Amino acid sequence: MKKRYFSALIFLFCIALLSSMTISAADTITYWSMWNKGEPQQQVIEKAIADFEKEYKVKIDVKWVGRDVATAIKPRLLAGENIDLVDQNGEELYGGLVANGIAERLNDVLELHVPHEQKKVKDVLSKETYSPYIRKDGSLYIIPYSFVSSGFWYNKTLFRELKIEPPTTWEEFLDMAGKMRKARLEPVAFGLQTGVYRGYFPYLTAMRILGAGSLNDAAGDPTGKLFEDPRWAEVGDVIYTLSKKGKNILMKGYESSVYPAPQMDWVMGIAGTFYCGSWIPIETQSAAGPDFEYGTFQFPTFKNGKGDPTGMECSPFGYAVLKDAKNKDLAKKFIAYFLQKKYAESWVYDTMNMSPRLDAPAPKELKDMKEALNRANSTFRLNDGIQADYPEWYADVYLPTLSEIFSAKITGKQFQAKLRDETIKFWAKKSK
Repeated sequence: MKKRYFSALIFLFCIALLSSMTISAADTITYWSMWNKGEPQQQVIEKAIADFEKEYKVKIDVKWVGRDVATAIKPRLLAGENIDLVDQNGEELYGGLVANGIAERLNDVLELHVPHEQKKVKDVLSKETYSPYIRKDGSLYIIPYSFVSSGFWYNKTLFRELKIEPPTTWEEFLDMAGKMRKARLEPVAFGLQTGVYRGYFPYLTAMRILGAGSLNDAAGDPTGKLFEDPRWAEVGDVIYTLSKKGKNILMKGYESSVYPAPQMDWVMGIAGTFYCGSWIPIETQSAAGPDFEYGTFQFPTFKNGKGDPTGMECSPFGYAVLKDAKNKDLAKKFIAYFLQKKYAESWVYDTMNMSPRLDAPAPKELKDMKEALNRANSTFRLNDGIQADYPEWYADVYLPTLSEIFSAKITGKQFQAKLRDETIKFWAKKSK
């Protein structure tokens, strides 16, 4: 009798376990993606979707919307349409979904097992690829499947010919620029009229001199007092040094140059370096040719800098789940499913992007960048997160002030004062 009773308990336990693992065939994930039909990234995800549907006997209704997906879903959500899953850059997701309180916490996804592997999601992901997006209360709203970073790009063949070692300090960087001028090369390709180019150097200088979070904190301070720190004048001095009235390190005509001119000037050998994101090999490979040897080095450090000298930018692309989604648990299962090693490797080789999986390789063009990330003690958000957290301040205060310092219309000290004064005005106006 005891034996039959025990067997019955085992049977009921197995039935309960199977029911918890079985997903109803009637369930459908509504998934809106940032990728366009036919892109390599879309094709990798589409293959995973087909595998998931076959394995779990469910349907994923995917809409390949393109880069404006975060904007495109807003009227649909307002109209009451169900959307379960969205993918996009972390800044877009946090600025568009998290800031409006419509995203689901995804901390529990870290505890899910990756299908067909004996590991949890948190065990296969590099924490550095998502840790900057963990809120002060510990909540996480994005799970990455890709990430980009940035650095100074250079041609390794050219550096060998000029006997230049990639610099690590500001002094070494200035010495490198001097050697390039002697070789009749523009030291740094740059375009002031493109927002992403304009923002890189000032925010990275702040990360080195003041530390991660300094720009974000100061942008959100209505009193402007955080910009009274004299180190903000040092940040301005660095940008002034780069300008035509400083040490003239930026390429000729940078004030009017727009994308994609700077990156083409670099890849064609007119300029020795170019600071940009890890997508540059994809955008320049046809012009670079098969023998071009891509290399990167990180933004230089400064004496007495308070920031982590190994810290680097990490901008994840990943998934968010809508808080009111009808099939959020199923959507979370797909997130864990797509993080399998086979899809991560396909992402690397087919799209020439980096995967956040610890055991995934990097494309050879991004080897230096991935190694720098492995050495980094910390990571920080693109522009220290101000685009997502304070988008109006970024557009109305930050970018115009950067234009003035890059054009050498103001000095480092004036740069500091202007950021303080304009921040006070901005928040006073917002409070009315």
